Amino acid sequence: MMKRISIVILIITFTLNIFAQRIFNVKDFGATGNGITLDTEPINKAIEQCSAEGGGIVLFPTKNVFLTGSIHLLSNIEYRIEKGAVIQGAPNGINAYDIPEENQWKSYQDFGHSFYRNSLIWGENIENISFTGGGEINGGGITRKEVKPGDGNKAIALKQSKKILFENITVNQGGWFAFILNGCSEIKFNRIKINTVRDGIDLMSCSNVVISNSEINTIRTDKGKAVGGDDAIGIKSDFALGKTISSKNIVIENCVISAGCNAIQFGSETVGDFKNIRIENCVITGAEKAGLGITSNDGSVIDSVSFKNIIMTKVATPFFIFVSDRLRTPDRKKIGKIKNITIENVAAYDCYGYIKDECFTSTISGHKNSSIDNIKISNLTMVYKGGVEKVPLTCPENSSTQYTPKGFGVRPASGFYIRNAKNVVLDQIVISFEKPDYRPPFVFDTVDSIVIIDPTISTNAATDVKLIHTSEFQQSGVNKLKVDIEKL
Repeated sequence: MMKRISIVILIITFTLNIFAQRIFNVKDFGATGNGITLDTEPINKAIEQCSAEGGGIVLFPTKNVFLTGSIHLLSNIEYRIEKGAVIQGAPNGINAYDIPEENQWKSYQDFGHSFYRNSLIWGENIENISFTGGGEINGGGITRKEVKPGDGNKAIALKQSKKILFENITVNQGGWFAFILNGCSEIKFNRIKINTVRDGIDLMSCSNVVISNSEINTIRTDKGKAVGGDDAIGIKSDFALGKTISSKNIVIENCVISAGCNAIQFGSETVGDFKNIRIENCVITGAEKAGLGITSNDGSVIDSVSFKNIIMTKVATPFFIFVSDRLRTPDRKKIGKIKNITIENVAAYDCYGYIKDECFTSTISGHKNSSIDNIKISNLTMVYKGGVEKVPLTCPENSSTQYTPKGFGVRPASGFYIRNAKNVVLDQIVISFEKPDYRPPFVFDTVDSIVIIDPTISTNAATDVKLIHTSEFQQSGVNKLKVDIEKL
């Protein structure tokens, strides 16, 4: 708690210092704000002048639409977009956006992660900046796909920067990423609204971050019908900066999220390690993959993650925790590790992905050479659709190319499938089904030490728990489960 408070105090301090400086109105530098004329040059002139005079406020006044290509951020500036003002991305095809920078490491992550300068708003190696004012950033003409030089595909991109505040702004149509930050620290998002069709916020190798009181929607629609989308919040680490950087001390709280893929997801890019991540008091109203997902694919150690006080509805998979051996990095060739995961006071209702008509059992699957260790789940409720009559016998081994819930297909368990794990505690788990399901609610495969305390299970299966190559199973409390043990 003290660590989080210190982050907030630091951010408030630097923004107050900025607020005391001069105001540089972009219209005074020739911006028209008419939504037709390109205002790129006067906007960047205002920023340059503000920086040259020691910092201050660059103002985008209300009742104006500033059509622009790439905006170059500089340090010690509050970018104040007043309520009723819009920064809008110019259409692609007119060379309004900066040419992507060279990146010798581009083969180790997707195109969108490798390049930052082909964005509507970007900055590198800057500090003490804020976006405030109640206004809107609209991607306008930027796309959600790869682009040719001169076109844009990201709304806001920051690299190797620190002391950053985004507060009380709206981002619509963010392209590939509404926000992507790589190698950044001391960051706060507060009262942000995002409506976009691909990723909402991607934190790549970032530390000391708070995302709070925000609404994020990443569902893509076509003619009013939901057809896809992407992750709402991604916690990741890639090799785009040419080195391995850890992600740590991240808090996500009091947010409302709906996603076309994962709501809150670690990966798939997971080169650097992750530690001390806390997600609390959030509502997830849709996720076509996982509501809460953790994957280690590229050698990262993911340690000390907690989910607390979360309500999920319309999620295809409530939990997906997974270790693969993709290892897309030149820096390390060792399979990663996930450990010390806590899930407390979480409820998942109507577990179904309505866009793709899919649903999958919550899964915790370590690699055969790297188990997931120390998992404690308490006060968890999950309501599945059910309706599975034929019981599959096995699941495929973890794959280096399939690291999503769908990659496993139908699980042999209806409630939780846990494999290659150690020290698992399930305390007061409630699982029910809208239709009869004949799979065991729990299947544990190659698990060392399981404790189940006072579960409440509604099932039509012949057995409640199936143990495969598993040792040290214990249960306690009033409700006793029927256990089927496959001999070691």
